[in-house]
Amino acid sequence: MTACDCCGTELDDSGAIDLDLGLPPGVRAPTLLAGGNVLLTGDAAYVRCVLLVELTGDLELWFGAWMRVDPQDARHAADSWDGPGYASLKFTGTFAHDIKPWDGLRGVEVAAEVREPEGLPEYVRHPLLGKVWDRDEVLSGYLVELPVSIQQKLPGRWSVERTAGLAPHVLEEGLRFAGPGRAVFVDVRRAQGTSADRFLELALEGAPDVPEDQRFQERDGVELRHALWLTSASGQHEFHGHVARFGEMVVVTCVHDDPADHAWARHVLNSVRYRTGPRS
Repeated sequence: MTACDCCGTELDDSGAIDLDLGLPPGVRAPTLLAGGNVLLTGDAAYVRCVLLVELTGDLELWFGAWMRVDPQDARHAADSWDGPGYASLKFTGTFAHDIKPWDGLRGVEVAAEVREPEGLPEYVRHPLLGKVWDRDEVLSGYLVELPVSIQQKLPGRWSVERTAGLAPHVLEEGLRFAGPGRAVFVDVRRAQGTSADRFLELALEGAPDVPEDQRFQERDGVELRHALWLTSASGQHEFHGHVARFGEMVVVTCVHDDPADHAWARHVLNSVRYRTGPRS
């Protein structure tokens, strides 16, 4: 683990994530052999293999992904799966899935082989191998709970940290990340021609009046950052944050049960970023 420079929060940022891509698209009620790792359906056959994708931050993404193979090769694999011949199995075929955020993967020629006698065959030829991919670009598209923190891409050029263990949900007005005792609501707002100061002024209309030691405001270049926090009547702690710049603003609301999580809420607000370079 590493610690956040701004608040000391421990960050889970390395390791491995397993994701199963499920059955190949369009396959229904197949015949499963070899413990469910060989699939036969009509005139098509598939073998389940592992695709290891390297991400930045010393993170690995492991996909359980099907390869379409010759039916004869699939039957040979099923016969050999639990025997001494398994360790020498090798396959060539085509990749059976689409994987976001990449395009054009389904149908590409691939190869796999058994490298560990106790594990699934591993892809050794695949377009995603041999390169380290940006973790935030890749994982922002997966609306599942992750064991690591990522910088979640938001509409436009904005991003915010999605903390490890929080499951994302798409809402009409933005995103929600939620887990035991913690929740984050994120909304990106735009108003052409509106200054950062005016944007914040509009956002704070009707806001609760809190003591000076329960609010802050600071200017960072063209950005204006503001937050206020309070304890609701139900006993939950609310942290209302804003990052405004000309024409745009991100509203970040953190709700937490433990008062010690105030540092985490401050960290989430501090993580809001605006990309000023070319659009990716």
